[in-house]
Amino acid sequence: MPRRKAFVLFELMNAMLYTARAAKARGFAIVALNHNPLCATGPFAVEEGLVDEVVTLASWSDPAALDRVLKDVASRYEVVGTHSMFEPTLPHQAALRQLAGLPTTDPDTLTGILDKTRVRRTLYDAGLSALRGVPLEEALDWDGWRFAGPAVLKPANGTGSALCFEVASMAELREAAARVRTADVVNPLMRAYIRAHGGFVLEEKAAGELLSVESVVHRGEVGFVTLTGRYVLASDPVVEQGMQTPYHHPHLERIVAASRAVHTCLGFHHGGTHLEFMVAEDGTPELIDFNPRPAGFASPVSIGEAYGLDYAEVLVDVGCGVAPDLGFTARPPRYAVEMVVLPPPGATEFRTIEFPEGALAARATKAPGERLSGRADQLDAVGMFIVTAATAPEAHRLGLAARREVVVNGVRLGDNPHNLVAFSEHIGRDLPAPAGRRS
Repeated sequence: MPRRKAFVLFELMNAMLYTARAAKARGFAIVALNHNPLCATGPFAVEEGLVDEVVTLASWSDPAALDRVLKDVASRYEVVGTHSMFEPTLPHQAALRQLAGLPTTDPDTLTGILDKTRVRRTLYDAGLSALRGVPLEEALDWDGWRFAGPAVLKPANGTGSALCFEVASMAELREAAARVRTADVVNPLMRAYIRAHGGFVLEEKAAGELLSVESVVHRGEVGFVTLTGRYVLASDPVVEQGMQTPYHHPHLERIVAASRAVHTCLGFHHGGTHLEFMVAEDGTPELIDFNPRPAGFASPVSIGEAYGLDYAEVLVDVGCGVAPDLGFTARPPRYAVEMVVLPPPGATEFRTIEFPEGALAARATKAPGERLSGRADQLDAVGMFIVTAATAPEAHRLGLAARREVVVNGVRLGDNPHNLVAFSEHIGRDLPAPAGRRS
């Protein structure tokens, strides 16, 4: 009997829901490999009948058990596509794609891309980065500060701003090292991922503006989708608080060229990517993070809203090894601003959140009763939402206004210190889109 064609999602959550729906509409069985239960509330609630099989996993840190699961799925289904947006799952997704004969980045190469220490060394040696990075253990043995300026201490395998600290002296480095040994990460899956890989890296801090490049890579061909400008916490620019999509930066072409070169250097062969750059005033881009998966949060929703399409269809094409049609990137866009909100200062428990009328994909990112650190930590984010407008200035204005109207635990956020953001001078400006942009 022929095996049923299946589209497999690794840790189905958030906007991955739309990819699952698009794959289901093509007639594929939907298989979810999940540690967490499927979402049951909010805009990303998984409706009854969408998922044909949930394979519950005890952990994403048990390679032998995961290998058995992948082989079992590949034996029972004809796996025609996959999708993931969570770092710990990515090597396992690549392994399943190999079993299924789908185009993929080699699992060992992908594991190397997830290691920030290896990435920095590779790019530095290739002349694609001016930043140096060293393992924390090596830096702690220095007899004095060896970088010309400040540096960022962060997990060698991590995501978001979890356990990231800016330091500029040996004393600050030792203090930060002591904090990362004892600090807790609220998100259990994130905590398990960071702790499983253990090591930390100290990287020279890049100067400039934080932004990201969204791409889809088909069998080694890098297709540029969009640039996104960033909002960061005013009191701590390491903490990301939102993005504007699209973002017609004056140095866009140079940034995209750097992105393509980095993809090639690191050997990324197939899938969606989300690269974070710091861009100096003269336009020099410096990669600070290579995420070998599509952008998180609800970025697929933002991209779809901006360009007037169901972006999940593009992600299903890529997941199935079909060359995606990126012609939509040449359309005149709307503008989407996605915002992340933090609780008021000192909040140690999440109870409720209310969003202003008109917010899209508005959802709580914590469950009632879930504990909070009381700090302005990115992993303490309690809610997210999207607003759109015909122009960048209007989307920017609406996004900032909506932030102030969010109510957390009965308290309107307003202009409290955890709700004030910083952004580039180019955010909220209708800069001209580059002429003749290629997909």
